[in-house]
Amino acid sequence: MRVFAVVVAAGCGHRFGGGPPKQFCSIGGVVPLMQSIRLFLECEFISGVICVIPSRYVNTYNDLVAGIVDSRLLQPVLGGDTRQQSVSCGLEAIAKYHPSHVMIHDASRCYCRSTVLSRIYERIKLGSEAVVPVISPVDSVRCDDKSVSRDRVKLVQTPQVFRFDTIRQLHKKYADRVVTDDAALCDLEGVIVDTVEGDRNNIKITYRSDVASTISRTGYGYDAHRFSDDPKRELYLMGVKIVGYCGLEGVSDADVGIHSLVDAILGALCLGSIGEYFSEHSPKNKGVRSAVFLEHCRKFLAQANADIINIDSTIVCEEPRISDYSENMKHVIADCLKINPLIINIKGKTTEGMGFEGRREGISATSLVTIRIIQ
Repeated sequence: MRVFAVVVAAGCGHRFGGGPPKQFCSIGGVVPLMQSIRLFLECEFISGVICVIPSRYVNTYNDLVAGIVDSRLLQPVLGGDTRQQSVSCGLEAIAKYHPSHVMIHDASRCYCRSTVLSRIYERIKLGSEAVVPVISPVDSVRCDDKSVSRDRVKLVQTPQVFRFDTIRQLHKKYADRVVTDDAALCDLEGVIVDTVEGDRNNIKITYRSDVASTISRTGYGYDAHRFSDDPKRELYLMGVKIVGYCGLEGVSDADVGIHSLVDAILGALCLGSIGEYFSEHSPKNKGVRSAVFLEHCRKFLAQANADIINIDSTIVCEEPRISDYSENMKHVIADCLKINPLIINIKGKTTEGMGFEGRREGISATSLVTIRIIQ
């Protein structure tokens, strides 16, 4: 197969605000058009990349790509008045290279990852004529003033891949029809469009508020507690009561999982450590469930205008077997923080008998939390 990529970057970006179009702006240190070009050039199965750009920004484009030494990056082509016309310009420009397939991608989706391209490529290897990446909506959906089940709705992203001859002919045949993406042309002709899992990070930059003032931070947290000598002490890990095991020693419920998570959130917010807010010397924290600490963290996140985009936690112990409880743990944490459990990962590890965890003297936990702050 000869797979080419058409990167559509000919828009004026009126909705983004004044100044150059968004695809040429530096947003958080990333120029969307350059990032999109690199996405395809880093894939070995891509035979060529062509960009469709506005006539006013030819010199800007040339300056941007001056440092790229890759023969697969072809000379750019000028776009039309609409996205549809611009895509057609790109398709006609690569026709002489006789591609078997083409990936059509909006430069404004500069956060797309190579894993999406790989999933698409695997599907076309199986014979699909058209493939698009999709994600499920997290918001409720209404259509014609009626609620629609989210299970019936998918949000479509780019890149979208097609057999080259098919999509080229569709663009010619339906040149006068207005569609919002290339897959819609397939629908008009009855061409089957297959789907693969997209990427929630693959957002389309439309308004300046989408990304211009958004930054990401990551925090790390660690905690460890020894097992209690009190046989009546209950064991809590990530907010879940583990029956049949002795609890951990501490002023609160000594939930090492939540404690590491709280420290990670505070670290991402640059707000110090758990002890500064929930002191072990304070009587009000005696016997308290650690889930309360997470609820406080939710307030800290709101005050900073931040939200969590990923949690990855590891609990280290010989027993209990964490995988037996991890799904429940994710839902408990998600409920405390009011986030989607799908962005939470909780796993267990043993030390194969080494260290205090291996000797069954206690349990430790680490957490990594990535947050997004809108300033």
